[in-house]
Amino acid sequence: MDASDRIFLDISAGQGVPGTVMACLFTGGPFPPFCSPMPRNPSPAVGIGWDHAFRSVLADVLAFNPSIHDGAVMVGRRTVEASYRILGWSFRLFPPDSTYSAQQNKGSAFNSCLAMSNVASVDCVYLQSIGGVFRFERGEIHVLHGRIE
Repeated sequence: MDASDRIFLDISAGQGVPGTVMACLFTGGPFPPFCSPMPRNPSPAVGIGWDHAFRSVLADVLAFNPSIHDGAVMVGRRTVEASYRILGWSFRLFPPDSTYSAQQNKGSAFNSCLAMSNVASVDCVYLQSIGGVFRFERGEIHVLHGRIE
């Protein structure tokens, strides 16, 4: 289990009421194709490190603007040697669907994360939802908590 897996498991453990949180981790820049920011006002700061403090940062951001929850957090780095940083909040993901098999009864967030994990510059996509905590990498589903039914 890597550090990003622990970050997402920490989000799940810290929530009293399960909510949906998505994060798209990528290398290169500025953003992968097939995503776009959803305008938010006020807009939270970017450039924050991706680390164990994310649960607290997320809570602060949602208190600052609750609409941020409706979209993916974009977490990027320029090179594989660099550290990940939060580069965007509340992004819409709209990857092509020709390179993966959609999962029945899993919904748009789950299937968008799965498809987005096949985009070339995307390292992985995380989803925390009422169904569990999942990491998607190159079209593969990794269950960190919960199960796929």
